[in-house]
Amino acid sequence: MTTLPMAGDTTRPSPSTPFADVRPVLVVAGTALVAAAGWSVAADHLPGGRWVVVHLFTLGVLTPLVLGFSQHFSRTLTRSPEPAAALAVPTALGATAVLVGLVSGWTWLLGAGGTVLTVLVLQAYRRLRRMRTAAVGARFAWIVRAYERAHGAFVHGALLGILMGVGVLSGPWYAAARVAHLHVNVLGWGGVTLLATVVFFGPSMVRARIADGAEERAFTAIRRGTTGLSAATVLLLATGIGGGAGTAARLLAAVGLAVLAWAVTVVCRPVAVVALTARRSATWGLVAGAGMWCPLAAWADVAVVATGRWELLTAIGVTALVGVLAQSVLATVLHVGPLLRDRPVRLAVVARLERWAVSRAVAWNVGTTAVAAAASGALDGAAGSAVVRGGFALLGVVVLQTATSIAGPVRDAGPR
Repeated sequence: MTTLPMAGDTTRPSPSTPFADVRPVLVVAGTALVAAAGWSVAADHLPGGRWVVVHLFTLGVLTPLVLGFSQHFSRTLTRSPEPAAALAVPTALGATAVLVGLVSGWTWLLGAGGTVLTVLVLQAYRRLRRMRTAAVGARFAWIVRAYERAHGAFVHGALLGILMGVGVLSGPWYAAARVAHLHVNVLGWGGVTLLATVVFFGPSMVRARIADGAEERAFTAIRRGTTGLSAATVLLLATGIGGGAGTAARLLAAVGLAVLAWAVTVVCRPVAVVALTARRSATWGLVAGAGMWCPLAAWADVAVVATGRWELLTAIGVTALVGVLAQSVLATVLHVGPLLRDRPVRLAVVARLERWAVSRAVAWNVGTTAVAAAASGALDGAAGSAVVRGGFALLGVVVLQTATSIAGPVRDAGPR
C-alpha cells in the first residue's frame, strides 16, 4: 500500500484544521450549490432556465473549489512556503458577472466576468507552476502538473464561452464551439482536476489507503488522457467546417476522447473498489458512486461523439456534472466540513453525517439517474417533467440536509 502525505482524518481532530485556507472558497461554493439546487427545482419559472443552473454549478461551485483545492494540495505536496492567495471574493464577483450577463443579455457584463475569471485562473496557473518547478525532485509534482493542465483547459474553455456569449461565433461554428466548450470545461477543468485529486484524496476521504500501483498507473494515464482531451477539443471545434472534413474531425475527436475515457477508467476503478470495501463513513457511498459514474459518462461520451448523436450530449453532461463532479464536491464538503467546526463538536458532526450516509448516497444516485434519463429523451411529456422535478428535488434535499448537518448546532457536545 502507498500512503500519501495528506491530512484531514476526521477521527482525530486537532486544535487547528489543515483546511483553514479553503474555508472562504467552501463558503462561496456552498452558497452557490444551495442556489443551484433551488434554481434547478424552479428552473421552468425562472429566467435563463437550467442553463443558469449549469453555470451556477460550473462557475459558482466548481471554479472556486478547483482554484482553492488545487492551490491547497499543491502547497502540501510540494511543501511550498508560498502563502495562499485570496481567491474567493474575486472568483465570486467574476462568476456573478457572467451569470447576470447570461440572464439579462448584457453581453458586455458576461464578457467582463469571463475575462476576470480567465485572469484569475492564469494567475493561479503561474503559482502552481512556480511551486512545482521550485520543488525539485518532489515525488508528487506530477499531480501539480495535472492541475496546471486543468487550468489551461479552463482558459481555452472560457475563451470559447466568451466568444459565444458576445456573439462573435454563429451558425455551425457556434454549435462546434459549444460542444468543444462543454468538453474542455467539464472534462478538462473539472474532470482532470478530479482525476489528479481522487488518486490520493479519494482513499483519504473513506479512511483507507490507495491501492498498490494505483499512483504509478494514474501518472501515466492522466498524462496520456489530457493529451487526448486537448486533441479532441481542437478537433471538436474543427467540426464547424462541415462536410467530409467535419465528419473526419468528429471521428478523430472520438479517438482522443477514448484515450481520456481509458485514463478515467484506470484512475477511478481502484478508487471505487477501495471505497466500496472500506469501513462505512459519511463519504463512502458518494466516492464509490462518483468513481463508477465517471468511466460510464466518459465512454458514453465517446459513443455520442463517434456516432454524432448530439441530442444525447445533454444527458452525458448531466451525468458528468451531477453524478461525477457534484457528487465529488458533496463528498469533499462532507469530509472537510467537520474539520472547519470548533474542536469540541467535530466528532459529533461526523457522527451525525455518518448516520445518514447510506440514505444520502442512495438519494443522490437515484436523483442522478432520474435527471439523466429524462435528459436523454427516454421520458417525454408530463412523465418526463415529473421525473426531472423529482430527481432535482432529491438532489436539493441532499444538499440542504448536508448543509444543515455540518453547519447546524450540536447539542451536548462537551469538551473532547
